Amino acid sequence: MVLKRGNVLTPEGIKKADIVIENSKITYIGETGFDGLDCFGKTIIPGFADTHIHGAFGTEFSSPDEEFGKGLKSLAKAGTTSVCCTIRALDLEGIKKAIKNIVKEYKSKPEGAKISGIHLEGPFVSRKYTGAMNPDCLIPPSPEKIKDLYNLSEGLLKIITLAPELDGAVDSIKAAVSLGITVSLGHSGADYDTAQKAFEAGATRLTHTFNAVIPFHHRNPGVLGFALTDSRMECEAICDFIHLDPAAVKLIFLAKGEDKVTMVSDAGVFAGLGDGEYVVSGKVRTVKNGMCLNNEGRIAGSCFTLNKGVKNLLKKGYSLTTVSKAASLNPSKALGIDNTTGTLEAGKEADICILDDDFSVCRTFVGGECYE
Repeated sequence: MVLKRGNVLTPEGIKKADIVIENSKITYIGETGFDGLDCFGKTIIPGFADTHIHGAFGTEFSSPDEEFGKGLKSLAKAGTTSVCCTIRALDLEGIKKAIKNIVKEYKSKPEGAKISGIHLEGPFVSRKYTGAMNPDCLIPPSPEKIKDLYNLSEGLLKIITLAPELDGAVDSIKAAVSLGITVSLGHSGADYDTAQKAFEAGATRLTHTFNAVIPFHHRNPGVLGFALTDSRMECEAICDFIHLDPAAVKLIFLAKGEDKVTMVSDAGVFAGLGDGEYVVSGKVRTVKNGMCLNNEGRIAGSCFTLNKGVKNLLKKGYSLTTVSKAASLNPSKALGIDNTTGTLEAGKEADICILDDDFSVCRTFVGGECYE
């Protein structure tokens, strides 16, 4: 397979070039004399990696017994080539069942976006900052619980969201990091000093920045203030322009720089399905005009996948390099897969997204397989 005459985003910048794909990998980027798929006028960038996604297109990653193939194919068509299946707050037995099912699906090698890990968003979070999660399922963390869940995941558990003010948090963070798990602070009312202690124990990022944390105050900057002002911390950003106003997204990028922002969707099972009422864990979610609300009127997940955030930022004038780092390279680093994906280079997997002149996804390749 050869992609011809595209505007290709490489680590060195954008250049008009052909991309040669052989045996699922990129083997060459440059001028060739080969025939192939004409991409003249199209922009070619790395496929997106979503490290915080609960499901989409009717697929629910927290399910104890669901097959993910349909949802993963639809995600691929929307430009997402890797997902970190995110589990919401369930009781511990429900979490274990969800992990087992994700492992089963991972081993079955379904078509579509690749399962590249598991993100455990609950249950180790604050009851005061639950967002839309079920407070009855929240429990304090412990090294033993984390090790048990990691072993059950057979190494797929890559990210844990944790409130650092909880009893046992510091020891749990240390245990998670020793297993190679990325710890993200979130759903938290922690003050600045507590957040700093969590960082010193090994936490390196903040979950859906500005959402479900204690608000910033000039005399109590809190966990949000720490994450935004410490250059070593990374910040998730939901760029649907519903969870965050465009000015808040701009603030995150100004504070962190393009190397420390990871765009996430936080998409739910209803993402991509349009307006309507949906049931998640027995609770009704109402989707209207691109916003999902629970019965209490709280935002309860995103209705969009990463292609929406990519398009939003590009239309706002963010550079292609900045947006691609946020949607592809930085999340790939968090998952430990940036040696094989996240940039377009010879030798890497052919995880490729082709955008039209309106920044819409028109074709995606996952390991060289085409989805459109």
